[in-house]
Amino acid sequence: MKDNHDLPRAVICDVDGTLVDRERQDPTPRLLACLERARQQGALVMVASGRIRQLVPAALREMADYCVCGNGGIVLDRSGAVVCETSYAPDLVEELTAFCIRIGAALSFSFPSGYGAYCNYERMRRMYLESTGMDGGITDETAGRDRHLREAPFSAFLIGNEGEVYRYLRAQPRLQGARQWQDHFDIYPVATTKAAGISQVLQRHGIDWKDVIAFGDSPNDLEMLAAAGRGYAMGNACPEAKALTGYLAPPVWEDGAAQVLEKIFGSGEK
Repeated sequence: MKDNHDLPRAVICDVDGTLVDRERQDPTPRLLACLERARQQGALVMVASGRIRQLVPAALREMADYCVCGNGGIVLDRSGAVVCETSYAPDLVEELTAFCIRIGAALSFSFPSGYGAYCNYERMRRMYLESTGMDGGITDETAGRDRHLREAPFSAFLIGNEGEVYRYLRAQPRLQGARQWQDHFDIYPVATTKAAGISQVLQRHGIDWKDVIAFGDSPNDLEMLAAAGRGYAMGNACPEAKALTGYLAPPVWEDGAAQVLEKIFGSGEK
């Protein structure tokens, strides 16, 4: 076990492109062992993802002290209790839905109880299955499109023409988007970021950002990586993430986060 004097007090990991990818949809035993060693040495472990909690890999969800989901739109503790939430206003749901109908895009919203497809249910369900191996209990809301009036969503995922999406976002001051891959976007309110959700947890535990180590690869990780004392961009990260931080981890397919954590918290080998 390492000397705890200068160890990070919190370890925060993005999921897709950081701990898992499309070829390997579960974190490795090596990575899980690293996170457990970090916890044993006093670090808080958090997952920060665009996913809903139900789609965070089970072994990771059960280990993490907190899940920051929907890019910070909702934060839940290990029991699944909501710590804080930033919801879509009903008129914003309706405006985004109208845009997607107009351009023929697929759209789902992230609700606390699961995903709901507002446009092109089959395409959205297929995307979740292909990218995570699970469908998140997605429901077909395309007939009524009124679930948001009973249960407020905290994030959205859109599949549509990139040019149209970027033009829409430039003209919509209340929403922001993070491109995940070609024509696929996380869409969430401007007040929502992973860093904002994480800050709520850090304040709860009296932890300063300088004592945080974080790992990410995508545009929706930028604020988190910039705020962390040690923000590691993965070797496969987007150019913006690599340019932002002086810390670089090996790529996800080389278990890069585990390699870094072993250097900090030890490898567990005698």
